[in-house]
Amino acid sequence: MENTERITKVSRRFRLICTGLIFCLPLLGALFWMFFNQLYVLAGPMIALPVRLDHDLTAKTRFFAFLVDLLPLCVTLYGLTRLKNLFRLYEEGAIFTEATVNCFRSLGRALIAWVVCDVVSNTLLSIVLTMGNPPGRRMITVSLNSGEFAGLFVGAVVLIISWVMDEARKMQEEQALII
Repeated sequence: MENTERITKVSRRFRLICTGLIFCLPLLGALFWMFFNQLYVLAGPMIALPVRLDHDLTAKTRFFAFLVDLLPLCVTLYGLTRLKNLFRLYEEGAIFTEATVNCFRSLGRALIAWVVCDVVSNTLLSIVLTMGNPPGRRMITVSLNSGEFAGLFVGAVVLIISWVMDEARKMQEEQALII
């Protein structure tokens, strides 16, 4: 009984954290690009960009950069929504149910989609950030790093866990039918 209460309590907290992130992340992304020029002066090298900048960005460029950043952000928000739903199910005591398995499966797919969107987004961002440069100084970059490979691996692991959970759920349902 005590463990169930703890699971409920922790799940409620994490559901609320996910809800907060769903609302805060788009706002933070918009503010980042709105005040990008000022932030870049203060923390330039610490801001990870696919290209090096040596000038302020126009409002148009910052707007397009924000739109490009929405691609992985939308996948992140989808993943947070699914995670929020998973914690809601745990809060209600639903552990081995079809709904929890579906949440896990969706999370695995979201992680893999996020990696793909992040690579595409960084490539598009390199184009957007250098589109105002004169010909010969425009760039396109495509990069893969260990973070992307780790994300793909974790996404695949979550998909396998969802598969195993689904099999365990089916076995539990079959045992419940046996008298």
